[in-house]
Amino acid sequence: MGFWDTIKHFEPMEFEDPLNTGSGLYIDHALVLMLDDLRERTGWPIIAHWKVGGCVDVGGSHGHEDDSYHLLVNKCKAVDFHFDTSAPTREQYHEVSKQGFTGIGVYYCWKWNGKQLPIAFHADRRPINKTQRWSSRKKGKLQYLL
Repeated sequence: MGFWDTIKHFEPMEFEDPLNTGSGLYIDHALVLMLDDLRERTGWPIIAHWKVGGCVDVGGSHGHEDDSYHLLVNKCKAVDFHFDTSAPTREQYHEVSKQGFTGIGVYYCWKWNGKQLPIAFHADRRPINKTQRWSSRKKGKLQYLL
């Protein structure tokens, strides 16, 4: 049995770099397990932002910084996503924060399919000594908490 046979809610293509077919296989397996567990625990579908380069970034073509955990060179340990739910935004954040991600970004300015999202997330598995939380709430600029 392969890794993807153990994943209930996702397929590799949901993490692809849109410029590199098949690259979803590069996504960090521990991150996928965390997302699969989050989906199972909450019951809320998770929409990974692969279509806009918010998951695996093979060659740095999607505007990520050189030290981004989305990048293949940095082991593809990051995913941007939103939930398909009407749950309150604070409850959504609470569930994401309980999952154990060491990097969490909260975005109120992202759109999906032309519609403003009430909240969206970046989640990653950076080293514990680089744990970070941030938000883009003020004028689109990142506001770091640590």
